[in-house]
Amino acid sequence: MKNLHPLIFSLLFFNNLIIAQETKPNTFKHALGAGAGFTTGYGLSYRFMPIKLGFQINFAPYKTETISRFSYGLTFLYTLITTEKTSLYVYQANHFYSNTNTQGYNPVNNLYDKKEEESYFNNGLGFGFEILIVKNVGLNLMTGYASYRNGKELNITGETAIYFKF
Repeated sequence: MKNLHPLIFSLLFFNNLIIAQETKPNTFKHALGAGAGFTTGYGLSYRFMPIKLGFQINFAPYKTETISRFSYGLTFLYTLITTEKTSLYVYQANHFYSNTNTQGYNPVNNLYDKKEEESYFNNGLGFGFEILIVKNVGLNLMTGYASYRNGKELNITGETAIYFKF
């Protein structure tokens, strides 16, 4: 009977550890992937979520002899609910877009005849959710309202991203 008491304690203790590990939400802090959105920006993406508050950076450079196009995105995230396979969060997104297009090369003066430049800032606020497809891969879908083209337009927005979490 004396040996039975430590055995029962051990079984209960290890059983609780196993259950706690099975129901504990994923706690990956870093994520790399690709994102696309009107207010989050598009391109390669890095996300850092240490606990509930985190951020995401998107970046896409494109440059040729006549075109320079850049997308910079910075998004702040706050997790509301986390389960084993999903999470719900709110976000505030900022996207700066810049595009320069030069046309009509003139070999006489070694210059381009026409130069078109466009740059603007988009800002968004909304909610999103992440679904873990497999253990370390998450699909993110976001929606909300956005201010487009330096505040000249207001409309709904949609954003998406896929991440490898570590």
